[in-house]
Amino acid sequence: MNIQKAMRIRAELKVAASKLSTMLENVPYVVQFEGAEADSAQLAEKRNEKLNKLDGLSYDEAVKRLFAITDACLSLNLAIESCNQRGHELLFKETAVKSKLLYVERLLEKERQITATSTETRVDYETSDNKGNFRRYDVTIYNYPMLDESSLGMSLVQLKKKLTKELEEVRDEISAFNATQKVDWEMPEDLL
Repeated sequence: MNIQKAMRIRAELKVAASKLSTMLENVPYVVQFEGAEADSAQLAEKRNEKLNKLDGLSYDEAVKRLFAITDACLSLNLAIESCNQRGHELLFKETAVKSKLLYVERLLEKERQITATSTETRVDYETSDNKGNFRRYDVTIYNYPMLDESSLGMSLVQLKKKLTKELEEVRDEISAFNATQKVDWEMPEDLL
């Protein structure tokens, strides 16, 4: 089976284990007899009783099924991991590209907020008028971004386009890998 199918089956197994675990938590873990002690036959009969709360399984069968599902999850996880090294590398690459792209988008947002020039009012604390007010004057401020094209080898807009394309490519690689990589594992009968 391919990795996509293996991951889908793994998700289904986890859901089945969770459901079964919840059902087991809602069934008392005690067998009770009123008025007299049970003999071994009565106890065995009560323990083997099929319960509606456990989808028609006995407590014993439900616990064994839960353990079988857990073991199947383990073996499937190991099978996926044994063939998924390249998949992890691609996911790490995707994370790195997404991180860079997010940062470039933040820089672009900051750059869009920069105006070429701005004016600030300053106060000259050494000069005052005849009323004693300090002299105020306007200063033209020239604003530039911290990075230029030489910093990253291209403009931020070009870099965003490049990283977006790179992200699409790595995602295509991940999809192709997951669709074609084979997992050597077979589902135990009657588990799901």
